[in-house]
Amino acid sequence: MSLSSCKIAIAGFIFLFFLTPNLIWSQVESNDSTQLSDTLTETDYEFNFFMFDLNYTNNRIKSKDQANETIPAFIGDATFLHKTGLYASFMYTSYLKADTSSYDIDLQAGFQKYFFDDFWDIDLNYTYHKYAGMSDFNGIDYNHTINASTGITYEMLYLSGDGNFYLDNKNYFTSFSVGILLDFENVLTKDDFLFIQPTVSVNQGTDYWLYDLYEPYIQNVLLPILKFRGYQTENITTEDIVERYLRNNGLSTNTYTYQGVDFLIPISYGINSVSATFSWMYYIPSDKLKAFGMKDQSGFLISLSFIF
Repeated sequence: MSLSSCKIAIAGFIFLFFLTPNLIWSQVESNDSTQLSDTLTETDYEFNFFMFDLNYTNNRIKSKDQANETIPAFIGDATFLHKTGLYASFMYTSYLKADTSSYDIDLQAGFQKYFFDDFWDIDLNYTYHKYAGMSDFNGIDYNHTINASTGITYEMLYLSGDGNFYLDNKNYFTSFSVGILLDFENVLTKDDFLFIQPTVSVNQGTDYWLYDLYEPYIQNVLLPILKFRGYQTENITTEDIVERYLRNNGLSTNTYTYQGVDFLIPISYGINSVSATFSWMYYIPSDKLKAFGMKDQSGFLISLSFIF
């Protein structure tokens, strides 16, 4: 896989995980209610807890120059949620196929709360992000984001909207999702549960991140080739080349547009405060991303969660 295609793939990998926080919180809320409903009243549901997750993902990438590539990663996540709704979390992601140590570190602080008998929920948070390692596995380059999400639960339907705003650059992304909540109690024992939430999400966003991903290739490879062939390159920027490429393909740039659709099916089984989740993910990119070599992507996420 070339450098540019790999970075586009990593960006797609990020899009696949946009839904994950909401799904985790909804599972926790549902699971806690399942275990406590026989003994406690609704007002007793408010308590502090600590959640620890171990995850493995094997995101499968399809691109023009590599038909079948995987980006396996290990993800560890520790979260403390106070009964007021305030929470803090630490997440570590290690890319297992990198030749040298390559990892992401995310520190997050936020507020998450359910209202009106769990009908409406909100989540507001700030994330500090740090990447170290091979440039091939560094997706969108950023350090600070503000994230917001809200959702409503009506019987078996969960409708939600998410926004991710990058403070280091001009990029921001949104997604709108619909999911079906399937919650089964006492499946094998009186203390277990099975939770399934198939979800479809439509993603939109800016495209300034394409400049960052392609700048090393354009500056170090493409422009020297053009200069060697006798073209004037002194005043040509990365933005000029990306914009010209998109225009030649009938696509706009510097806009907030549709970027793809996610299909996500998480299946969780748990007993008391321990649960295991298998999530299958499929991503269909927009025509703009396809013009840069991305094809449909699929992957899975295996999680083991502990709540204390």
